[in-house]
Amino acid sequence: MIQLSSTSSNNPLESPADLIGHLAASPRPAIIHYAADGRTELSGRVTVNWATKTTHLLDSYGIAEPDTILVDVPVTWRATVMVLGAAWSALDWTTDPDDAAAILTDRPQLYMESAAEIFVTHQETVDPALVNVDDEVLSQADDALLPPADIIGRAATDQPADERVRVLRSGTLIKSEGLRLDEALWWAMVDAWRHSKPVVFVDTADADQLARIIETERLN
Repeated sequence: MIQLSSTSSNNPLESPADLIGHLAASPRPAIIHYAADGRTELSGRVTVNWATKTTHLLDSYGIAEPDTILVDVPVTWRATVMVLGAAWSALDWTTDPDDAAAILTDRPQLYMESAAEIFVTHQETVDPALVNVDDEVLSQADDALLPPADIIGRAATDQPADERVRVLRSGTLIKSEGLRLDEALWWAMVDAWRHSKPVVFVDTADADQLARIIETERLN
């Protein structure tokens, strides 16, 4: 349950190694999400499958390297696989909606003045003029569209992650309630995967519940 593949956690992948191939080769957990509706686990293979679909969706709207993307989403398994797809597409991050070719968000009302293509997630109803990611991604192809990308090198940053991120011996635990996915948090996830370790999101939990989750997932 700890390692994603035969790569040792003491010998992590380095840029420009193929993180997608590393994840895809593993049936072991890459993402685990404890939410109000229960526990969701995605193997490395399943995580890459979702990312693959996301690359096809982006491409269908003409979004590709060297375009930029603004990411404004909560920390969930679904948002994470979409950002992995954007990273595989080699999209550069921006925080300026005027510079973005694409915006991935659960708060589309904040960006209606932007000329960017707006990809909406985590919403039950979506304006027909916008892209309903959660619906449209399901019909996308499962075959790889793109060659390996230097996801590790592009994600690396010196920005400190939020204090709710805990790097443990056998995985990275993220207290995800209220968190928004940013570049520092994204690097924390990529760093876990390149060390062959899962990322575990926990929406709400007291100290005792967190301790049980850490024990259950063998993070220490």
